[in-house]
Amino acid sequence: MNNAFDLSGQRVFVTGAGGAIGGAAARACAALGADLAIVDLKAPDELARELHDAGTKVKAYALDNSIRADVEKVITEAGPLDALCDCSGYYVKGDWMDGGDDWETLYRKTMDVNVLGPVNLVRAVLPGMAERGTGRIALTTSMAARTAGSTLAVEPAYVASKGGLQAIVRYFARQVADKGIVVNAISPGPILTPLLISANQPFAVDHYPMKRLGKPEEIGWPLAFLCSRATGFMTGAVIDVNGGMAFS
Repeated sequence: MNNAFDLSGQRVFVTGAGGAIGGAAARACAALGADLAIVDLKAPDELARELHDAGTKVKAYALDNSIRADVEKVITEAGPLDALCDCSGYYVKGDWMDGGDDWETLYRKTMDVNVLGPVNLVRAVLPGMAERGTGRIALTTSMAARTAGSTLAVEPAYVASKGGLQAIVRYFARQVADKGIVVNAISPGPILTPLLISANQPFAVDHYPMKRLGKPEEIGWPLAFLCSRATGFMTGAVIDVNGGMAFS
């Protein structure tokens, strides 16, 4: 039997590749044999060089996923895609009780990147996948969608955006189930990334089941799985990867 986890000959489009989780997902897909198109607000050229030197076919692009026309342009340039792995995301702290217009601007930006962005990406990749009768879409949401976050400092705009994305995962899955395309998501708990460190939130890891934060690669590998042929009969799933911090 062929290895259904093997991504050899598959072309995967990874967003947020300049970040810790997106970079980990790109490395995991590359390790499984995928050809890659990797994107972030600034083209992740350093990661592209690393992957290229290791033998991966890879192209890097700059992209703001909240701008639909730009998304469609880059998706077209990237060529036929077998999988979309969306690791893009936006989080910024603000005073939601008394932040005034500044907080409302941040709220809209959060929704633009975390909800509208994935919608733009999925709309852009669906026609090609539907024409070929196959495709894998892997999105990245958050434990915060269900638990309101692992600390009280989590921003409500982030919680709302990730909750919306979880609902959209299931909506997309129903829309394209008859086209050979599956849509799933990973819902991480707190992961040790530069973004999390900069947020300076009070994580009480001694109270967590595993007594630690997650590592980016512990999200990257599950995302790579969602890009594989192993998910042929799996769609609309939001998989918790949080070290036992939240259960259904």
